[in-house]
Amino acid sequence: MMRAIVFTSNYCPYCRVFERTVEKLRKELDGLVKFDVVNVDENRELAKKYEVMMVPTVVITKGDEVVGGFMGYADYKTAREAILEQISASPKSDYKN
Repeated sequence: MMRAIVFTSNYCPYCRVFERTVEKLRKELDGLVKFDVVNVDENRELAKKYEVMMVPTVVITKGDEVVGGFMGYADYKTAREAILEQISASPKSDYKN
């Protein structure tokens, strides 16, 4: 299963809006993508590991490999398309867009 690590901050107004988008995507893509919301203020080491330079940032992984992602606020449609693109590009995925 793919994982979407969503990096946010308490001080980022766009992050709070984006977290609502993530909740919609979590429900829609349940079973295909595991979503983890990570606060960079509380998890600096993980943010450093994935070279997060701004929030919100989404890092998409499969196992230990980073396979995609995006930086900055994205609306529901844009975020959904970016994540589904990575799922459909995965050689072991049964998902067909």
